[in-house]
Amino acid sequence: MLRHLCAALLAGACAAAQAGDTWTFTYTGFHDTGDDVFLPDHQLHGSFTGADGNGDGILERLEITSLILNGKDFVACEPDSNLYYRCGAEAFSYSLAGGLSFKAGEHGSDPEGWVGGGHYYISGDGEYTYSYRPSHDEQRAWLWTDRTGLVVASPNPEPETWAMLAAGLAMTAWAARRRAPHRAPGQD
Repeated sequence: MLRHLCAALLAGACAAAQAGDTWTFTYTGFHDTGDDVFLPDHQLHGSFTGADGNGDGILERLEITSLILNGKDFVACEPDSNLYYRCGAEAFSYSLAGGLSFKAGEHGSDPEGWVGGGHYYISGDGEYTYSYRPSHDEQRAWLWTDRTGLVVASPNPEPETWAMLAAGLAMTAWAARRRAPHRAPGQD
């Protein structure tokens, strides 16, 4: 019974680990169009999870399972899209040698089109937000400049990877203990 439980745990951890690696990134320094000033500390935080399925050294849109920008997952929200709300990642590319490019966003309105808004991210260009309702429109943008910096962190081991390692070590210890000869106290 214990052997079957250990095998199931190891198989589950292996399957979960195949979901892909997770990279994190941060862009720092943007030009705020609302105040017409460069904000050196303004940041865009993000992460993406994926695996280079075709082995070409580039993660493309169909090879990622998440794209999180400032806390919103633009891959996970795609199934929520409907006639009045659209959300998703239109484009994505990451070269494993460096170079990140994406276009993602969301927008929506009421059925009559009186009230609505959206939020878009286009790497290398800007982060845009807008809203409208009768008698009031609002827009804001934070634009990339030549002073905008990017830091991409290499993938960190996922919890599933640690679980697979722990399951393997536990099985090894259990097998070694079973095979060890039993000695009576005082025998050496």
